[in-house]
Amino acid sequence: TSALMARAFSLGHQEVPTSLSGCKRCCDSLDVPETSEGSLGGDRPQALPFVMPEVRPYINITILKVGRKKALHSNEGYQALIFDTVFVNLYSHFDMFKGKFYCYVAGLYFFSLNVHTWNFKETYMHVMRNDQEEVILYAQPSDRSIMQSQSLMLELRENDEVWVRLYKRQRDNAIYSDDVDVYITFSGYLIKPSLE
Repeated sequence: TSALMARAFSLGHQEVPTSLSGCKRCCDSLDVPETSEGSLGGDRPQALPFVMPEVRPYINITILKVGRKKALHSNEGYQALIFDTVFVNLYSHFDMFKGKFYCYVAGLYFFSLNVHTWNFKETYMHVMRNDQEEVILYAQPSDRSIMQSQSLMLELRENDEVWVRLYKRQRDNAIYSDDVDVYITFSGYLIKPSLE
């Protein structure tokens, strides 16, 4: 009958026996009381193995969130964006003087860049991995300023560097901010560490 049937659950790696006389929950003790063969009936199996679920909570902890209160005009071809405000800088992996995040834990990361454009000025920026452009954040000159954002996921190795670079072409390249509010932010966190 269906009452005598048991299923095997593949939710983890540790097998423990459970009797058909009661429910076994993942939070119950692993110690199973011994039962005599006759207590369940002669034709009923004494216990069937099932796979105990393995609970491993993983919380994505923000590792960096920095901002800038000062506006910036790029005055050379390439210019690193330096930040002046720290919201979160876990373990100081972000160097505020160089404007670079240094990877000490290899794995998959998420990064996000938010800026406020400047009226009638171009906004041309790259999120960089080491010396390689990964994504661009761009806004054409306009008579109105807007908030612009870019995000990406990167598989980083130990000692990789992630930073933001302004690129000046023929047009005036700038991002807007003031001394009161934070219009420019850069954030990132570890999604999953490498298994190696």
